[in-house]
Amino acid sequence: MLHILISTVMYEVKLIFDPEPYTLTLKESVTYCATVELFLRGIHTSQASATRIIFESERDRMLGLIYLSESTSFTPVCV
Repeated sequence: MLHILISTVMYEVKLIFDPEPYTLTLKESVTYCATVELFLRGIHTSQASATRIIFESERDRMLGLIYLSESTSFTPVCV
């Protein structure tokens, strides 16, 4: 019997908000807007939670980290 091991690698960035948004909905909205901004720059992502963004590759994550670092609402960090 042939067993195939499939490995899933996720490249994540967590957004650290300072100051913390008043509601979870606001936090999710800001994160969503960040994913749209990345998409417009040619970086495909998925929103994993109110503070986490998943990238398709290490390269995309590094570019995304640079773009997201321009924000004054949060600080992006690699997870």
